[in-house]
Amino acid sequence: MAVEGVGAVFNDGSGNISEIVSISVPGNEVKEYEVTTLADTREQFKKSAMYVAQECELTLRYNPEVPPLSTGSDLSSAVITMAKQTSGSTSGATYTFDSFVKSTSPIVADVASSEGIIETVVLRITSAVVFAAEA
Repeated sequence: MAVEGVGAVFNDGSGNISEIVSISVPGNEVKEYEVTTLADTREQFKKSAMYVAQECELTLRYNPEVPPLSTGSDLSSAVITMAKQTSGSTSGATYTFDSFVKSTSPIVADVASSEGIIETVVLRITSAVVFAAEA
């Protein structure tokens, strides 16, 4: 499910920062393996210790000072910083992860909306996602 990214920003890990228009992040999912035997009357499964690699879809507001992300690019230590939710906070919550750019959309300008020029990217997350609470 995509959520409005008002005030959220994306840092690709090399210092390039773009405003997030919308973000769609997955829940966690673990792999499973079947342990059914002939004596069982239903299929039996056990959870694995391995998590399924997930995807994150970002719609970014175009910034002419930031090079567009290229399909196949590795993003080391990418950071999504959410908008501050509490008055007096010095920074919003962050999610840090390694990933690569799985796909990109053409840069689109929708003159009928207030989103302006946008680019949608799909990232395949290749590491654990580290969450840091709002400070």
